[in-house]
Amino acid sequence: MILKQVYRSKEHGLAMFIIFLLLHASVAAQTAMDISGKVADAENGSPLLFAQIALSNSTTGTVTNEDGQFFLGIPENHLHDTIVISYLGYETARMPVAGLIGKTSLIWLKSKEFNLREVEVTALTPEEVLRRAFMRIPENYGRDSILLTAFYRSQKFAGKKLAEYTEAVIEDLKAGYFHQNTMKEIQEAYSRSNYTHLVKGRVVSDTALVNSMGDFGKTAGCLGCIFMKDMVEFSYHTILDEETFRTYSLKMEELGRPGGGRIYHIWFDQSKKNQRGYKGELFIDGNSFAVMKIKRSISYMAFYKYEKEKYRKTYTINDIPGWIAEMPLIDQTLNYSNRENGWYLSSIRDEEWIIFTLPSTGQKVRMGYKNDLVITNVTRDPLQVRSFSGDKKAGLRQRWDQLAGQADEAFWANYNYLPVEEKLKQDIKGIGSYEK
Repeated sequence: MILKQVYRSKEHGLAMFIIFLLLHASVAAQTAMDISGKVADAENGSPLLFAQIALSNSTTGTVTNEDGQFFLGIPENHLHDTIVISYLGYETARMPVAGLIGKTSLIWLKSKEFNLREVEVTALTPEEVLRRAFMRIPENYGRDSILLTAFYRSQKFAGKKLAEYTEAVIEDLKAGYFHQNTMKEIQEAYSRSNYTHLVKGRVVSDTALVNSMGDFGKTAGCLGCIFMKDMVEFSYHTILDEETFRTYSLKMEELGRPGGGRIYHIWFDQSKKNQRGYKGELFIDGNSFAVMKIKRSISYMAFYKYEKEKYRKTYTINDIPGWIAEMPLIDQTLNYSNRENGWYLSSIRDEEWIIFTLPSTGQKVRMGYKNDLVITNVTRDPLQVRSFSGDKKAGLRQRWDQLAGQADEAFWANYNYLPVEEKLKQDIKGIGSYEK
């Protein structure tokens, strides 16, 4: 049951929330079953975003934030386990859990050079690598239903100002990973997958500013929508779908690993102006053909097509209808990790910025959001899967301040969260109200 609490003093609530954010790291470091720290480049000291932190013999894990910081709760039965810290292009570090418990550790990763000369010539084309990656999806990611536990962080911006900041713990039930070759198959997959349940949530929101954002700002969006951006699960009409190959230009390099094996690095961009599509890159494991990482953004080639269609839909902002959305700037990064001898979704970052124009006056406003999803645990246990109860429509017509649960600090202090970056802390301070 989601608990709701009404604060008589919004100012007091905001102050307590900010104090909690500022002190959270030090409190967490004192907890006996926690590991926290920072992952950085050993040569230049720069933080590594999306470095993967995982227990070697479990599906428990997390990733680092923009400052390279992480926090990981350790189950009691894994106190004698090993922590694995990995980042594409760097040497993997392994450290005993016992030596990290209760400490804030600085972990340096050394970059490693991929040696192209060590790669055995296979004469595979980018199309063939993508084709094999698609065919291996059920084998690599599993056909059985899977229950994900995730930390979700959402930020909404009006201009340069942070209008709303949300943290949530969400459980999501995926129906398994299968081949999708037709629209009927993708519709069936959508209908049976990504049922979600909000475990806990909290939000700092400038109500007036969020309301002024109109259609773009008022709703939380369905809680399962972020999970549906999993391109390995929903590969139809993406770069993994062979039917799209003819509409993209592709190039590839084979990266040889020092310890043997290879990684296929593929770049893609749409090849025609009269279509709407993406550009980006993929990293695919050369042994299993599992997708390790996907980055994509809107292709500039899509501008012509978007300009012809943008007037078909209008938006309401500041209670004024008729606003037109210009071509958005979209940046998505999906990471997948190998945990306990299986490949799993690890994290999603979804960022979008849009300039809205009111044709009658020429007025322009800029809005955007940043969503981060970090998978902290996964299970295929039949009992847990069968007993799970979720809702595909949760959050669809609600605001985050209507969804968020009670601010349970004991819960948050012991949960695998994504630490708040220094700049973000300052932005949160600037929000004018705190609501439940």
